[in-house]
Amino acid sequence: MADSWEHVFFRGTQYPLKVCYIEGALPGPTVMVQGGIQGDETSGFVTAQILSRVKALRGNLIVLPRANVPSINLRARQVNVDMNRRFDQDYNRFYEDRVARVIRFLLSRSDAFIHLHEGSGFYTPVWVDSMRNPKRYGQSIIIDSLRYKTIDLADTVKGVLEELNRHIPTGDYQFRLFNTRTFERGTNYPEMRKSLTCYALSELGIPAMAVEVSKDIIQLDWKVRHQLAATVLLLKRLGVDAVAPSINDADISAYARMNVDVQVNGRSLRGGSLNLAPGATLAVETRAGGLETFEPTLALFASDRPGVNLMNARRMVLEPFSELELRSDGRRVARARINWTGRLPESPGGDKPVFVCWLNGNPTFVREGEVLRAVEGDQLILEGIWGSHREEVINFKGFVAIPWANNGQDMGWEIILDPDNFMDKYRMKHGKTLVAKYRVVRETPGVRRSEFRVEVEPRRVLALRLADPYGQSLLIPWTPGGAYHLPAGEYELEGTWSNGPSDKIVATAGNSPVETGGRFRLDAGSRLTFEVRQATTFGTLGNMTFSSGGLALNTNPDQ
Repeated sequence: MADSWEHVFFRGTQYPLKVCYIEGALPGPTVMVQGGIQGDETSGFVTAQILSRVKALRGNLIVLPRANVPSINLRARQVNVDMNRRFDQDYNRFYEDRVARVIRFLLSRSDAFIHLHEGSGFYTPVWVDSMRNPKRYGQSIIIDSLRYKTIDLADTVKGVLEELNRHIPTGDYQFRLFNTRTFERGTNYPEMRKSLTCYALSELGIPAMAVEVSKDIIQLDWKVRHQLAATVLLLKRLGVDAVAPSINDADISAYARMNVDVQVNGRSLRGGSLNLAPGATLAVETRAGGLETFEPTLALFASDRPGVNLMNARRMVLEPFSELELRSDGRRVARARINWTGRLPESPGGDKPVFVCWLNGNPTFVREGEVLRAVEGDQLILEGIWGSHREEVINFKGFVAIPWANNGQDMGWEIILDPDNFMDKYRMKHGKTLVAKYRVVRETPGVRRSEFRVEVEPRRVLALRLADPYGQSLLIPWTPGGAYHLPAGEYELEGTWSNGPSDKIVATAGNSPVETGGRFRLDAGSRLTFEVRQATTFGTLGNMTFSSGGLALNTNPDQ
């Protein structure tokens, strides 16, 4: 029976990753389709979003419409690093690397992969001019090799090109086969060895290709329609029959600006100005999220913290800024000037500064010299100094907010408390061997330096609480690497107990994520791997194996 559902990895962070699962009416292979790994390639994420609403007649789809939300918010190719060059190893430096972990996880559950891109110019195998040459990527279907072991990529793509180009009369706009010869020693594209298609082909042994339309074709609707057509044809060649929804061209061209509205403290940004009082907490509410078919990602930026999306971060206004700007898939759709009224109350800490922080979205006040205790994977935002009238500089020693401009200012940025991600030389020595300790220092010019400490203990999973098919709760002690016998049937994950907030844990049962309140099935005579990971980093916390005997629980009380 056909079904579809969604899951958001990294929910509540600056880099949420929505994944759409589409199950076909008839069995078949599972193909993963991804767009938006580079935020300046609009058609890729628009096409992928439309594909998330296809009807699958045969086979299954895993669709990632917007793989790199922060780069889409900025309409930039990358924020820290090019995410499509992070698949040659398991990096752990930037948010892009955490997202890449999930992408690898999903890809390992797939039988083939299609990557949607938008490249400059028009690819031709020989030099024609500056816009038409082998260094351009637009209007091509890219493969890493004509044939890789037993996988014949050329045959798959050539059949699609013949059918696709039959309906494109303009020569420049027709799609071409682009073989980057990634595995050859003399390739002109060695950077492709770090790409996702190369990883899928060489590490997982599954067919992989990229569909590139041209950035130099200005009609977004034309690009989306043809990228969509190419993808549907490739899916069919790969064993998945899918029917795409009908989309109006005018809606495609204008979707980002249509039906979008956000309120801040009860006032719409479209009013042109907002009154705010120092010390106020911003309450951001989406009133209209855009056309449902396209589901654009919304970002609200304050002028003093460009790139920090207030849709996914709390803010208490301790320093004034001039403007708020609302973006829809990176396009500015509204902005408001800020009028400041009143003064910030004086610090309650006497002669000791009081640091204002957000820990997992909760306001936290820490006096100079105190210790803030947290758990690995928690989210920390350094908001400022209460009662200060200066432009503060607060430095989390060991964390770098902006790698290419490290000025020691970490205030306002989302800090995921992951000791493996921080610089070792700043880890403080102390008596608790399993607890990582760091200094947070006020380095504001013209004032005395002051600091507090952050202690980060490992996250420990203690138990799972499941509901059996009768609704009875089961408490299962968590034993990493262990096994637990359960009667066959459908179970609900009621909760995961640990030494930290439960929403900082994500579970997977077999191939699928399971949210709190979600269900998974254990078939008679089967074994199922249940894995628990950090929700903010996707780092593993261990797994257990559930096994059942040959009989299933009878869920019908009348039998």
